[in-house]
Amino acid sequence: MKDMLSSSSSRSVSDVVVAWYNEPGVERWVSAPAFAFSERLAGERYRIFVFHKGTAEDAKQRLFDVLGTKCSDVDVFFEHLDNVGREADTWLHYTVARLRAGDMPVNRVAFLQGDPWDHFGTPHGMERNLDVFSSKLVALLAPTAHPMASNPEPLFCNLMSESHVMRRGLSHPQRLDLERVWVEAFGCKCKVDSYVFAAGAQYLVDAVRLSQEKPLSWWTSLHHKLRADEVNAWEIERFW
Repeated sequence: MKDMLSSSSSRSVSDVVVAWYNEPGVERWVSAPAFAFSERLAGERYRIFVFHKGTAEDAKQRLFDVLGTKCSDVDVFFEHLDNVGREADTWLHYTVARLRAGDMPVNRVAFLQGDPWDHFGTPHGMERNLDVFSSKLVALLAPTAHPMASNPEPLFCNLMSESHVMRRGLSHPQRLDLERVWVEAFGCKCKVDSYVFAAGAQYLVDAVRLSQEKPLSWWTSLHHKLRADEVNAWEIERFW
């Protein structure tokens, strides 16, 4: 069942998408940027999507109790998903749904884990202090934010996680078959010997490019492959 905790009809400036399993305190930290959006950016519309895959039956109520109806300029959505595919399934679920609905935000999307600090790279200074965290997130998602790099830079920009270099031919603890997945996803052989990926799968994304870089059919196909276990979340994490 999908629930919208507060509502508006206008298209959003930016979205925050949260993959929540059983991490404690999600309702508290999510409320911080929600209130910040509402208080500091009046007149602009923002959305927060919380996708829950955990076992807490009161998760929606806890979120609602904290947020209530105070966030007049923020739409907050809660949806419970089957616990499959890790955060890759959540990111793809959001992307397919927004492309299908034709309401991708006009600016950016921040994809965050239930405990985002567990994945932040130390150079980025996203302190656990909620006021500092909210201020920085608002600045990244505001219409006045510094433009993101254009082609040929990656679509998913790693601003929030530690970076690692992957090289072809290396063995992986999860027995990842990255070259096969590349062919499955892109229909061609990988032509690079190394690339950088963000461990932790937290990203700041150009929403316009997210809606234009690949068609809905491509995102839907990748989501189906993940759900059918033809590719796995650790493999997709290397290619965001």
